[in-house]
Amino acid sequence: MAITPFQVEGVQVFTAYLRDITERVRTEKRRAAQYAVASLLAGTQSLAELGAPLLGAMAASGDWSCAALWLQNEDGATLHCAATWHLPGDELAKFTKDSRSFQFHKGEGLPGRVWKAKKPTWVADVTKDPNFPRAPFALEASLRGGFAFPLSADDSVNGIIEMFSRTPVQPDDDLLQLVEAIGIQVGLFIEQRRIEQELKLEKESAQSANAAKDRFLAMLSHELRTPLTPVLIWAEGMANEPDLSPEIREGLKMICRNVELESRLIDDMLDLTRITRGKLNLHLGRADAHDLVRHALEIVRSDVESRPIKLSVEMRAADRQVMVDAPRLQQVFWNVLRNACKFTSPNGDLAVRSLNPDEKTIAVEISDNGVGIAPEFIDKVFDAFEQGDTRREGLGLGLAISKAIVEMHGGRIEARSKGIGQGATFLITLPLAEKDSSGA
Repeated sequence: MAITPFQVEGVQVFTAYLRDITERVRTEKRRAAQYAVASLLAGTQSLAELGAPLLGAMAASGDWSCAALWLQNEDGATLHCAATWHLPGDELAKFTKDSRSFQFHKGEGLPGRVWKAKKPTWVADVTKDPNFPRAPFALEASLRGGFAFPLSADDSVNGIIEMFSRTPVQPDDDLLQLVEAIGIQVGLFIEQRRIEQELKLEKESAQSANAAKDRFLAMLSHELRTPLTPVLIWAEGMANEPDLSPEIREGLKMICRNVELESRLIDDMLDLTRITRGKLNLHLGRADAHDLVRHALEIVRSDVESRPIKLSVEMRAADRQVMVDAPRLQQVFWNVLRNACKFTSPNGDLAVRSLNPDEKTIAVEISDNGVGIAPEFIDKVFDAFEQGDTRREGLGLGLAISKAIVEMHGGRIEARSKGIGQGATFLITLPLAEKDSSGA
């Protein structure tokens, strides 16, 4: 309520304006819950540590009195209650304790129904629901509304979170969008921890190195993606504030675009098994190769300026329209440019230029005067997990992924170097798109 006092002919009066901010408060609470969950995932090492804080963060998104986390048993046939959270109160404490004594099959109880359907489920009044075995305990705890949603990864349900309120609940589209995003995040976290355990067992039983690499890539994918989530949530929220200057708003939107691109590039880069098995699909469309190079340069600009590196760009190709999967090709340019920055000494030189070797192709050449490539390594530079300098960070995947993507586009990528200390040049050649009737 906003009250404004003033006088009319010496008489003290006021105006009062009432505004319903229920929707805004609810949105802020749910945004805070999403940020809290992302922060927990980024800083938590084990599922045991995550359970109760995660449930508390989710409960804070609405008027929830208690919550529980359900996970699959080792047999994969039943669910058990792995963690609980509740507001103060003996009745709620008893309900969560009783919940831990239950196990559910698919389709049984609220968690079992979500496990079977693989989608969120509402129960308006759990005390009257025929498929809620804990109804007497819920009645004793004065619980009514129930809601549960899956924690999914790769279309598999890795767990279920259920929440209860003292009042009946109704379907809420905004809450559905929230739990869909959080369900995937937490599902990936659970999957990643499961993979960690599998990796440990695989190492102990001396299983093949290739299987271990695949699992490691899936685990690393989650670890790299998680820190980006709170950045994106904060930037998106701030970008929608009404009193920002156009420059700051555009800057925040730029952050969002780059974080989203980085998330996709991480997924694509680390899914090496999909590439090697021929299951990577391209979404082709016409694109300007120069624009893709410039976008990649913007992403690595901070690396160039921080070292600093002298950058020269000469985009001389007259024909530059290509039929490509633009984000994936931009990933190639980003990988090569970042590699060049990493291996170039401060105040070194980095040159980027384009040309048309013939009427059917465009070539992008990225050269540096950095550490160079040893002659015995030049043939291995595009092999996965190979690194010419073991002192450097990284997994040696970027160039392997780049080579696969370029070749899927019908192009080629080559590495040249005169030896250690004499820099390196990478040449990316791609077929031009067929010109339309207008000649474009």
